[in-house]
Amino acid sequence: MSKLNDSPKRSPTSGDMLNRVAKTTFARVNALFSKTQTPCYLPPSIAGNVPHLTPDNCSKVEDLTAQMVDFADILGLVKLATDKKKPFRELLNVTDYELVLSARDYISESNPPSSKGTGFMVETSSGRRIVSIEEFMTATKLLQPELVVPLADEIPSDKGRNRHRAAVQTSLDWLDACQSLNTSLTPICGVVVGGNDHTLRRMSAGETCKRDIQAILLSGLGSCTDRAKRLELIDAIVSEITPASLPRVVTGIGHPLDVLDTVNRGIDVFVSPYPASITKAGSALIFWISDDEDGGSASERNAERECSGGVLHLREKRFATDFGPLMAGCDCFACQKYTRAYIHHLLNVREMLGDILLYLHNLQHYYRFFREIRTAINTDRFPTYHAEFATRFEERASTAAPLIIPPAIEERKRKVDTEKAATKETKAKAAAAKHEAAILKRPRP
Repeated sequence: MSKLNDSPKRSPTSGDMLNRVAKTTFARVNALFSKTQTPCYLPPSIAGNVPHLTPDNCSKVEDLTAQMVDFADILGLVKLATDKKKPFRELLNVTDYELVLSARDYISESNPPSSKGTGFMVETSSGRRIVSIEEFMTATKLLQPELVVPLADEIPSDKGRNRHRAAVQTSLDWLDACQSLNTSLTPICGVVVGGNDHTLRRMSAGETCKRDIQAILLSGLGSCTDRAKRLELIDAIVSEITPASLPRVVTGIGHPLDVLDTVNRGIDVFVSPYPASITKAGSALIFWISDDEDGGSASERNAERECSGGVLHLREKRFATDFGPLMAGCDCFACQKYTRAYIHHLLNVREMLGDILLYLHNLQHYYRFFREIRTAINTDRFPTYHAEFATRFEERASTAAPLIIPPAIEERKRKVDTEKAATKETKAKAAAAKHEAAILKRPRP
């Protein structure tokens, strides 16, 4: 068996972390909706249900007051809601939640390429299809969300400059079209695109803010793997956003350290599959949030963090006879009622209850993290909290035992990587042959 260890070669000191955190913070507390305070996590959902949880389980997570709904998931229900003349929210069983409607899949990121020429394409349960702005705004009128993210040409940040320039103009055109059809007067969230290009990002943000919008979404930053460049892009975008009170939403950023860096830049709302991804890996979040939150269980939690870092990998054999909760002192439903050994068993036999219990814990822990961020901002100690959190998180990550990868999983990954490399090489050869053939066909002078 091989070992996976992405830990840094040395543990960072408090001085390192203080240098990393900006002395002037733009972190702020605001309100996205009446029940949703920011900075906050906005979980993406599947047809109005967050991953792994049924509506009765959602009630066990107190902070779950708002969620992101994917238009592709509810597209097939529009006709049903119209024919039955039944409130769309009631049909989806989301009457108690504040909703944001978007036409993007932020969970599995199965977003087909779209452009103004081909139209906006979505991935539905019955395959890909092109949808019109009229269809999208009809669904908006039926669902009556608190906020709608209009159709936008959202693409990964590594695409070429010309493609991103076209995406900026297409997104603005679609925003104008959505606003002209917004007869229900639903608040609209503008979308900033432009890839890794500062000029395009500034232009997209400035032009979007000239429209009548009630929030603004920074798209594509999650695909920018260079942390320094990503933060520079955020600074460039935020400098163009007016009014300054406009809620700022970012997608694809979910790791705790990245969240704190981004909050420090003035971002309010985070949309990512982070807790769901941790759950899918059979893991539980146990990273440090605050000493007050640890309470009397601090020593027990710290001992586990020394061993595991900020994440428990519940499929490890050592948990087969561990009858403690996922995290000592945690008040979530899973920790109050079930043990690590039981969840370890559920995961090994592929019982869906294992994912349900893990996600209940992970979502609660993640919400608790954002609650502590808001408290730190309100008490004017966010820079200090940011530095302390980064120090503790990275120290635990560097001292934790490496995760052992089972041979079967390692072999499967190696096979997939080999197939991807072979496919890439085949495509490159085909493109080269096509280019060479085109050159040979050119008339000679």
